Amino acid sequence: MKTADITLARIPTSEPEVGLDALYRPFLRRWRLVAAAVLVAWVGALAFILIPKREYKAQLVVAAVPNAKSASLAGGITALLGSATMGGVQSTPYFITRLLMLRGVLREVALSPVGERDKTTVIERVLDEPRAEIKPEELDAGMREVVSTDVDKQTGLVTFAVQLPDSGLARHVAERILAVASRTFVDVMRSQATDARQAGQAQVDSTLRQLRATEARLQSFQTTHRVYAQYSPAATERQRIDRDLQAAQSAYADALSDRQSAIARELSELPAVVVVDPIPPELTKVPRQAVLKLMLATVLGLLAAGLVFAAQGEFRPQPEVRTPVAAEPRLVPSGVAAGS
Repeated sequence: MKTADITLARIPTSEPEVGLDALYRPFLRRWRLVAAAVLVAWVGALAFILIPKREYKAQLVVAAVPNAKSASLAGGITALLGSATMGGVQSTPYFITRLLMLRGVLREVALSPVGERDKTTVIERVLDEPRAEIKPEELDAGMREVVSTDVDKQTGLVTFAVQLPDSGLARHVAERILAVASRTFVDVMRSQATDARQAGQAQVDSTLRQLRATEARLQSFQTTHRVYAQYSPAATERQRIDRDLQAAQSAYADALSDRQSAIARELSELPAVVVVDPIPPELTKVPRQAVLKLMLATVLGLLAAGLVFAAQGEFRPQPEVRTPVAAEPRLVPSGVAAGS
């Protein structure tokens, strides 16, 4: 006789899948914690927005004043981009941005008094600290934080701006930096022209000695050879002397021209920049960007709440509970069942 053996079949367990509902349900279930995190982030953002003083920007647009002679010699725009090989230091847009941010220029402005009556230095007003507590390395860093430059590649115009809470100080610093940078450029150009004039004078003396020696040879030849045949050795010598005399005269004329050009540059006061758009009478306030900062604070608050939920295991999916299912009956022989 056969009997039926009924056993429970084991259902293989699988890893629970993470659904979209497992990500947002903790935020809905614990909305008070989420609201508190976002509120704390908003309070921090509002403090970051409202506590600092309102800043003003003194902005002006300047254009470089290149050396027209060097530009024409080197070929227009090519000279403006790499004129150091032809005419030395040239006023180009990128040179102006570097000049306005020079350490010497910023330090001179930082250590200068604010006004004739107010002997307080600029750096003391910028950092709001007494001069004795300001370290030397803080001079450059403090000035560079409030000064910015930008170059328009299409037009070559340079935008120069100073941003400070004090509008009058911002205007004063911008004007002082521009004046000191222009004076520094003129000093560099004069120093370069002085060196060029001294070198040109040595070249003039050398070419003058060469010219006089060639003229002496010509005078000696004319004294000894008053009449000579057209194809004689004397005619060949005369052609050689004439060629040397012409080369000496050309070299002497070029040396004189270079020396006069150096003297003209030494005496000139060509500014580095010309102001295209001056500082307006009323400075514009720098926007606080409150909406953007509040949006960023909201994202940070939600992120903080999500980190808390992740640490507490809120995003783990709940395992599914399945009831056991009876397996199909299996016939067992009666003799086997009895023997067992």
